[in-house]
Amino acid sequence: MKLYKVAIALAVVPIITLVAVLGGADLIASSRERDVPQSAAPAGSRFVRAADVDMLIQERGPATGQPIVLISGVGAWSSTWLPTMDFLGQAGYHCIAVDLPPFGYTSRPAANTYDTGHQALRILRMLDTLKLSQVILVGHSFGGRATVEALMAEPARFKAAVLVDVALSIDPPPADRGLVGSLMALPAVARPVIAATATNPRLTGWFLRKFTSRHDTLTPERIAVYQRPLSLVGTTEAYGNWLDAFVNDPGLSRSSQSPEYASLTMPVEVIWGATDGVTPVSEGLRLSRLLPDARMTVLPGVGHIPHVEDNAAFNRAVENFLIRLQGVQAH
Repeated sequence: MKLYKVAIALAVVPIITLVAVLGGADLIASSRERDVPQSAAPAGSRFVRAADVDMLIQERGPATGQPIVLISGVGAWSSTWLPTMDFLGQAGYHCIAVDLPPFGYTSRPAANTYDTGHQALRILRMLDTLKLSQVILVGHSFGGRATVEALMAEPARFKAAVLVDVALSIDPPPADRGLVGSLMALPAVARPVIAATATNPRLTGWFLRKFTSRHDTLTPERIAVYQRPLSLVGTTEAYGNWLDAFVNDPGLSRSSQSPEYASLTMPVEVIWGATDGVTPVSEGLRLSRLLPDARMTVLPGVGHIPHVEDNAAFNRAVENFLIRLQGVQAH
């Protein structure tokens, strides 16, 4: 009996320790998340109405140039696109990078709607606010879901698209919440776990290294860009609401159905990192085959975030596509 009690005690200690660590992380997150978007937003940015949110945008290049709208992936925001925006802006394009909630400085939707359809609607209504048409839409990683959904919803307003290591979940198996999905739906579980991991700035560099191959490009300055919005009020809670929608996505959006891709007849450039371990190159090849007018560029030695890992190579790939696009239109 004595040995049994010792065994129980030894089993309980790690659990108590884990609970204490997670609880402490939650308290630290609450004390860290004090900034307000409107006052903490980067200089030169502005907020525009986008359906049910005030969306932060950053712009580069002449307002009269061909509009290119850039959509980020998980944990990223508009400033992660700035090197590419500066490059394209100097070439005469009007670049607009947006913060797709809950990432970055855009306000969080009151109804906590982070499904693909609502995210796509925010992109479309942002374009309405800016009175933009014939847009070239660029989407990366998870942001590619909302990007493709927007393309499918109103294809006539888009001139072309660039899809970068997009995480689309095409033809997913029947939805099954499972244990993880059920736990992530519980704020009491999700919040401390997220506070200890995703919104913990001490782990930002670690996460970026897991998503990339070119670790030499992950300078302290670049990591700091990703960390900056983590100080906003309610970040951990908003990440939890988003994660619930992500993990428990029923796969009913148009962008989840392979036959829908035949409707995207505009030119599409598919750019992929050759060593992407998150969304393998095979997914990019499949996507290219589904699209009626797509070409694929694979960047060697690059992982899941090409525009960060090798910005020069990424910029060249986008530039080459834009040059080809101009040539096609001239004919």
